[in-house]
Amino acid sequence: MASKMRISGIKWICLIIISSFAFFGAEGQKKNGSIKTVVIDACHGGKDPGTIVGRAKEKNIVLDIALKLGSLIKQNQKNIKVVYIRDGDYFVPLMDRAQIANRANADLFISIHANYCGNPEIYGTETYVLGLHRTEDNLNVAKKENSVILLEEDYSTRYEGFNPNLSESYIMFELIQDTYLDQSLRFATILQSNFKEVAQRHDRDVRQAGFLVLRETAMPSVLIETGYLSNKKENSFLLTDEGREEISHSIYGSLLNYLNKLDAKDNLPVGSSKEVKNETQVENKQSEKKVVESGATYAIQIGVFSRKISLDSKAFKGISPVKELIIDGNYKYFCFESDSFQTTKSYYEEVSKKFPDAFIVFIENNKTRMVWKKQMKK
Repeated sequence: MASKMRISGIKWICLIIISSFAFFGAEGQKKNGSIKTVVIDACHGGKDPGTIVGRAKEKNIVLDIALKLGSLIKQNQKNIKVVYIRDGDYFVPLMDRAQIANRANADLFISIHANYCGNPEIYGTETYVLGLHRTEDNLNVAKKENSVILLEEDYSTRYEGFNPNLSESYIMFELIQDTYLDQSLRFATILQSNFKEVAQRHDRDVRQAGFLVLRETAMPSVLIETGYLSNKKENSFLLTDEGREEISHSIYGSLLNYLNKLDAKDNLPVGSSKEVKNETQVENKQSEKKVVESGATYAIQIGVFSRKISLDSKAFKGISPVKELIIDGNYKYFCFESDSFQTTKSYYEEVSKKFPDAFIVFIENNKTRMVWKKQMKK
């Protein structure tokens, strides 16, 4: 009976999430592609030490990395504001961490952790973005990091019945649309490359899992596992000032690379409200003639998921037909596909009322490129 009640409660949570499909809305939109505020989250802290192996305490290691990273940004990027979730040894609840980032109107959220595994031979860095776990290992990491809520008072009410130790609780992550998934994946990929080349760390890839702290942030967000304290060599590495310095420099270098990509015209971020300057060229009749000849189309993108969603799902709020494309392992959903930009654009106002983060894409050879998004009102 208790098990049935738990599952019933989870279904109720899922319905809430579906009904708030575009819950970030206009307030979550960034004004442009630049980065003005970075939030750095040193995990654990205070009564929550995180992983402890020998002399190594996760809360102390990640705090030092966070402070070193923030210092690098402040010294070299005067136009970027740095916000620390914690700058000392004290406890901050998971939900509060996300709320701090949201209130700061942050453009990027970086959560720094150190991992643990029962197999001491496992080592390396891995970077997570929000999504449904695809392996048991990813689920176990999410359970470990989410379990911190058990230290909070009345966590069951605050997190709507979520229990980090129950696998069925993670059903909710199948139904979440992460508006900033593309940007998060882009930054995570850069991070892993820099860890490998700059800090000479073993690359354990970019992964997806259901982290509560990432679920609540309204901006591109990543969770970094900087190494395994359960591995003797990595434990020793992270205990040294030089090791933590290398990690912080790798993250900072990744931020610079990410900034360069945001500045490039062909890499406008999905969450941006900036209009493409050459909109008139897109609307040009001659261009539309070429589109028809090439078989390319325009459409309004309304969702990105890590798992397949039924095309008649209530999550699409009555919009039909809906087109599905699988791109880079993600399921993207579109509506009002047409070979005419103007025709697709004529439906934008209607769609944006239901999905404020929607934008128009150009689809060709199973690839998409954002070409237009309405300027958000300040």
